[in-house]
Order: sequence, then structure tokens, then C-alpha cells
Amino acid sequence: MSDQQIDKQREEAHFNENESSDSNFDHIEDNEQDEQKNEINLNLDDEERKILRKHSQELSAEKKLSLLRKRKICGLLEGCDSVDNYQKLNKIHEGVYGVVYRAVDKLTGEIIAIKKTKIDRKKEKEGFPITSIREFNILMALRHENIVAVKRVVMGTDLDSIYMIMEYMEHELKDVIENHHDEFQEPQIKSLVQQLLLGMDFLQKKKIMHRDLKTSNILYNNKGQLKICDFGLGRRWQGNKPYTLNVVTMWYRAPEVLLGQDKYTTALDMWSVGCIFGELITKDQLFKGKNETNQIECIFNAMGGPTERSWPGWTEFKHSKLFKDRNYPSECTLNEKIGNRISQTGYKLLCQMLTLNPKERITATKALQDPWFKEEPLPAKLEDMPKFKPLNEISREERKKLKLNNQQAQQQAQQSPIKE
Repeated sequence: MSDQQIDKQREEAHFNENESSDSNFDHIEDNEQDEQKNEINLNLDDEERKILRKHSQELSAEKKLSLLRKRKICGLLEGCDSVDNYQKLNKIHEGVYGVVYRAVDKLTGEIIAIKKTKIDRKKEKEGFPITSIREFNILMALRHENIVAVKRVVMGTDLDSIYMIMEYMEHELKDVIENHHDEFQEPQIKSLVQQLLLGMDFLQKKKIMHRDLKTSNILYNNKGQLKICDFGLGRRWQGNKPYTLNVVTMWYRAPEVLLGQDKYTTALDMWSVGCIFGELITKDQLFKGKNETNQIECIFNAMGGPTERSWPGWTEFKHSKLFKDRNYPSECTLNEKIGNRISQTGYKLLCQMLTLNPKERITATKALQDPWFKEEPLPAKLEDMPKFKPLNEISREERKKLKLNNQQAQQQAQQSPIKE
């Protein structure tokens, strides 16, 4: 099944999830007279004074000032801002639901990211895709230094597209892992995992399930900061009720979801965090199944098979009967992949994230208190984190070529005879 077919299947499943609070935006009425009245009473701030003095070929200083004032009045969702005020520089990523561009704000000169959501009027009888509505609602309700910030949402010129204006990050963590020739040092891994856990702790306390954590949905910049993005599959956890199983990219999917347990919790995201943790250590995915059945086998072979004692009730899940009578290792063998790249304390924390039983899986709050973050070497400071060529300034096609060239160079280096 192709990625597009999977995404389509997921979208259809999300429409069947009963979440009326996400079905529409709050209605906002524009009042042009009040808007003009408020504009007159606004005082200029330092930013506006600078822009008033700055001239541009594209926008007059007066036009810039007027638009900045409108932003103050309209806030995030008023639609007063226009996508025409942003100049696209290059395409960063394209998916089924939309396209992400690197762009520049013509008013301020700030480099930002624009996510364009495509709206197919033939398919979307209700208007915006529900996945996009959820993403807007979640991201604009969340403000945390380890979650990508949405500045505002604007409509396109033809009403068949809506844009999220977001802070710009130079890299996807996936690209950093693939193009970083050397292994990450333990202090660097600690910093990245700690930042990811801080973002997850914030989400879990808000009872938000991301449901698609993977290295391509985590951003990194050359200031050493890590941020979680892409909440298209995210939703609020509302207790012990069924949710769709068409969530999370397979290699990062929790075993309870793979086995058909639809009454899952925020613990499914902690499994994904463990997979990302392992990927930072090994520079490769921990569990690379060919299909869902093989994915479960990969997990059980590495983590040890479940028992009724270690995971009560697992045999009652929809797909468990396929695995009941198979022989799996009784103990975890993951250390064969991890080796001595991190301390035993760090390895223990990784295993707690990858506990099969979701009720026993460590939470983000407890993980942040783990001794691994307090023992030497300590997490690297942001200013000591590695910096990379901004890969988001080139197209994904060019990034694929760069990845291929790097792989070929590494293979040649391995095949070259050692000179004495």
C-alpha cells in the first residue's frame, strides 16, 4: 500500500471518530467600522517605527504599517492578513494534505514556514479537512518552546486553500540523522531526548495524543533547539473509549495499536519517543518490519515476548491470536543493537520507554526525572549542539540526492584499503 493510500485511509478513519468539538471553527465576524476606529487609536511601537522608515520595492511603508496594525486587531484567526504578504522561497515538503514552503515575511523580513492545506471541494463537503482543523486547533492552543509555533492562519486568494504561518526551523531530525556522518555523542543525545520529553510532558499534561511522532515530524535548528510538529493526526485523549487504529507510521507504532487495541492512551506516543531515542543512538530505525505482522515480530524478538503476567489481557486484543503460540525470546535483546554507545542508565531508560505493556510504560514526567540526565556526561548545552547546513533551504529532491551521495561516499570509504 502506498503512502498516499495509507494517508487517505487514515483521513477517512478520522471522520468516523466522534469529536464534535473539532468539527468547526468558532465563527468570527469582521466589523470594518470598529476595525478602522481601533486603527486610529493604536500607538506606534518600535517595530512599526522601524518598518515605517524601511522602504521596499514590493510594499510601501504605509502599506506595511497598515497591515501590521491589522494583525494587531485581527489576532490569529481573523483572516485579515493575506498570503500575498509572504514570498515563497522554496518547497520544503509535500504530502497528501498540503505543502510546506520556506518563505519570507514581506512586512518584517523574517524567514518563516508556510504550510498550505489543500481543500478538495468535491471530497470535503464540510469545508476544511478534519485533520487540518484539528491541527489548527491544537497548535494554536499550545505554546511551548519544544512545540513548533504557529504565528497565524490566513486564507488563500481562491478560498480553496488555507495557510498556517509557522516559525522556521532549518532541519527535520530525519535529515540530520541521515546526513550527520558521525554518531551523536551521548551529551548530544541527552539534550535531544530531554527536549523531546519536555514537549511530550507538556502534551501529556494537556491530554493531547500526537499519534504520528517520528523523526520527520521533529524539527531541529542550528541553535540546538528541537521542536515537535505536524499535529494532523493529533487529538485530545477523552478517556477509555475507542479511537482509530490508523495512526502512527508503522516503524514507530506502539505494540498495543499493532495488536488492535483501539482504547489506547497517551502512552502510544512514549513508544514512539523510545523508537526515536534508539534511532539517535544507532542512526537506524530499531524495528523495521515489512508489514504489520512482521513489525510485531520484530518488536517481540527484540524486547521479548509478552506474557499474561507482564501484560495482562494482551491475548484478548483483535490481532493477538496470530502471536499467542509463537516462541519469542523471554528477555530483551535490544542491547545487541545499542551496544556501549550509551551508559547502562540510559539503556534502562530506553527499555522503560519501550515496555510492551502501555500501563507500565514510563511517562514523560517520570522520564525527565531519570538519573541518566543527572549523571556525567550531562546533556549538552544548546550552544554546544552540532550545526548543519540548512537542508530545508533546498528541495526534498535535492536532499535525496545529497543523501545518496553521502551513502555512496561512506560505502567507498568502507571499501577502500587501509593505508599503513
